[in-house]
Amino acid sequence: MIKKVFIGKPLHWIVLTVLMIPGYFAGNAVFHTTNFVPWVSILFGLTFLLIILFWLTSNKDDILTRDLIIDEDEAKLREYVD
Repeated sequence: MIKKVFIGKPLHWIVLTVLMIPGYFAGNAVFHTTNFVPWVSILFGLTFLLIILFWLTSNKDDILTRDLIIDEDEAKLREYVD
């Protein structure tokens, strides 16, 4: 039951949880208004690193989203092939 709620690997959830701690303190310190450029740079850098981490640690057959995302162009091509 809990695996259906928390889709993904435990590593992904641990990393996101750990990153929430400095995010909370940065929000309390109003870091996004006093030091905007470093804040955005760090935010984009961490986002990029997380996407790469998730991409490298996930298998092709892993379910990463709750609902299947259907590519409409691919579905049309499969109709013509089948």
